[in-house]
Amino acid sequence: MTVFDPHGPADTEGPVASASARRRTGLWIAAAVSGIAAVTMVVVAVVASRSPEFYRQRLDVTAAETAARRLVSDASALHSSIVREGPWEAAFTENDINGWLAVDLPRNHGRLLPDWLAEPRVRLEPRRIRLAARVGRGLASAVAAVTAEVVLREPNQLGIVVEDAHLGGLPLPRGPVLAELRRRCDQLGMVTSVRRLDDRSLLVVYIPSTHESGGLSHWLETLTLGDGSIAITGQTRAGHPAIVPIATEGG
Repeated sequence: MTVFDPHGPADTEGPVASASARRRTGLWIAAAVSGIAAVTMVVVAVVASRSPEFYRQRLDVTAAETAARRLVSDASALHSSIVREGPWEAAFTENDINGWLAVDLPRNHGRLLPDWLAEPRVRLEPRRIRLAARVGRGLASAVAAVTAEVVLREPNQLGIVVEDAHLGGLPLPRGPVLAELRRRCDQLGMVTSVRRLDDRSLLVVYIPSTHESGGLSHWLETLTLGDGSIAITGQTRAGHPAIVPIATEGG
């Protein structure tokens, strides 16, 4: 005798099918997230690989060697003038500076740069200096670039404002960059302070007036940044220099 079941046969495949569908959905979500993450990483890598046009310009090896020697010669002549009483002046070109950075710096002064930084280059513009260098190594490297306004506020007193900072095409916060610059200046024995000027952070750097055995002091009186060049004038004086007050934070 067949007994009629009003509910019909039990559906034993329902829960299994439902679990299988959930697994497929989970796999699709995981694949989508992985794909988005991969695309994001590629985009970040491409953006981070960008560098300023002036940095991409390659220096001719022979021309760089000549430029480096010219800069060393000009710097030696400036030093000879500074150590004697009287006025002095000098001018350097962007090309000569980059030649020295490309040739003489790694060859004779490699310890000046940390291990994670290499191939620095500079671009000189009116009132501004653009600096770029490669940070990291191999595939894990990128070009960091900083643009700073640099003016001589008073003799031996520089004012520096970081206007822009990037790692490849990725913007960097300017505050930490300014703080690192200040730390480097402090390590060189300069007195520094940070002030607020027109809603910008201004790093003031007091260049010490060094003493020679004869009691000479050295004063940087003008600094002119032009398109592709930098010119300075100053004076070496006999006797004791004026005392530069110790700067206070925000003073």
